[in-house]
Amino acid sequence: MNNEVRFMILFQRKSARQFQGVYETGGVLFLLLFGILVCSAGDEGIKRVYLKDRQVRVEACFLARDNVRLLQLQTHQDLSNGKQLSLDWRWKDGVGMANLGRFADGVDAAFCRFQLIDMLNSRSIGQARWVENIESLSKRTNAFPSAEGIKGLQCIEDINDAIRLGIKQAALNVTLDQLIDWQGKAGSISRQVNNQQVFFHANYVAHIDSQLKRLTEAGVVSSLIIYNRIPRIGDGSPLVHPKTDLDRSKSHVGAFNLTTEKGVLLYRAAIEFLADRYSNPINKHGLAKRFIIGNEIQSHWHWYNLGELSMRQVVAEYHKALRLAHLAAHSIHPGIQLYISMDHHWSARMGSNPLRGMSGRYFIETLNAVSNLGGNFDWHVAFHPYPENLFEPKTWLDNTAIASFDTKKITFKNIQVLPAFLQQERFLYKGKRRRVILSEQGFHSADGAKGEIEQAAAYAYAYYRVRHTEGVDAFILHRHVDHPGEGGLRLGLRSSKDGGFRHVYEVFRRADTSEWREAFQFALPIIGVKTWPETLP
Repeated sequence: MNNEVRFMILFQRKSARQFQGVYETGGVLFLLLFGILVCSAGDEGIKRVYLKDRQVRVEACFLARDNVRLLQLQTHQDLSNGKQLSLDWRWKDGVGMANLGRFADGVDAAFCRFQLIDMLNSRSIGQARWVENIESLSKRTNAFPSAEGIKGLQCIEDINDAIRLGIKQAALNVTLDQLIDWQGKAGSISRQVNNQQVFFHANYVAHIDSQLKRLTEAGVVSSLIIYNRIPRIGDGSPLVHPKTDLDRSKSHVGAFNLTTEKGVLLYRAAIEFLADRYSNPINKHGLAKRFIIGNEIQSHWHWYNLGELSMRQVVAEYHKALRLAHLAAHSIHPGIQLYISMDHHWSARMGSNPLRGMSGRYFIETLNAVSNLGGNFDWHVAFHPYPENLFEPKTWLDNTAIASFDTKKITFKNIQVLPAFLQQERFLYKGKRRRVILSEQGFHSADGAKGEIEQAAAYAYAYYRVRHTEGVDAFILHRHVDHPGEGGLRLGLRSSKDGGFRHVYEVFRRADTSEWREAFQFALPIIGVKTWPETLP
């Protein structure tokens, strides 16, 4: 009896229920389901990686079993230096399952990715995948308070004044060079990761504590903007990514260094430390619900410097930082939300050099694809919809902001485009749309009374538009007081010269209150409408 006849007999006997047979011919293994290939060459690879009973379980599908090995890769490792594992695979329904202990040689496998390798021809099989249920490690279940409104403020210079303004949201900068004491000086706070002690500057931590505790007590929901400031050249800091162009990076903001074991250790420890300290239900130091990872990534040359690098490589590097932040934060508290940071460029990019920036649409589409290949996870979007011309507050006149997914920029004029774009099925996570916060944007005040009035009108217009845009959870204005280092922009509610209140100050105060309509009335003729609903799409 030949193989084909044998298979047909078996198939007929099992026709009333699902049948899986093994059919071998020419030395190649085929797994069949109702006569259809279950694991073909194009379907090989790791299917799931998850934690179970203090072990990491890997589920995979592959054909040539004798030649296949599993690589365990730490964040900084590639295929050339990963740890090769030889595991005992158990097979069920064409899928192999193997377990490995979480801890070995001071490395926690829960923070690694895994890749199948065909040792016969040194090729990768499928895609590397990360642990998908890191939340199972968390012991915290306390819910974070919900914001009572969208109104927020960034770069707060006087917390008492900000609270008097009635803010419900805040965003605070956290820079790794100020937080991490990588030289381990006396008087530092420490945390153990992978059996190693990592130290944090106590004075800087106390500074963050003082802000977050006061804001939390006032009912404000806070976000931490975590970025990598590079204040000095050649100081030997392991925080500096080797591709960061220190000589030409005028903003002195670089990518997180995840290319070395030390850099990964420090970064992970920083995220865990912040997550642990600011999600504690005892609320001793304050709470931070959102972590924004990096700053305006699609314009990386300026705000996440990786030197001159291809767009795909930039996304791949950033994905590691976002993924590791997710694993670190959610191992502490699964309620912490991780956000990517984007400026207002959408189908266009800042500048003409493709090695220094990319369009926002390319960035988010490519990041989404890379994230899904490694195992989809929970991330959201922190967007900066400044007017198309930062010195022109009348954002309702923006020509490059149209109601289309192909718009060059997304500003307050077409802010509805972003949540609509993210509502597409390919961007969903567990059936839910990724959330949007507006974490940094402001309006310039030109000289004189007219400049102040236009700035205030722009805020009123933007606030009303955001308030009526589903899927946007926060509108955090930049900034409280003007800053002299922003190229001549005067974005503050208050002037840096004398601390005086601009017209927008009172408009801002009365937003998110029952007095908003009276406070906003002056802006209607400036915008060119008779009623506020006319400003909506």
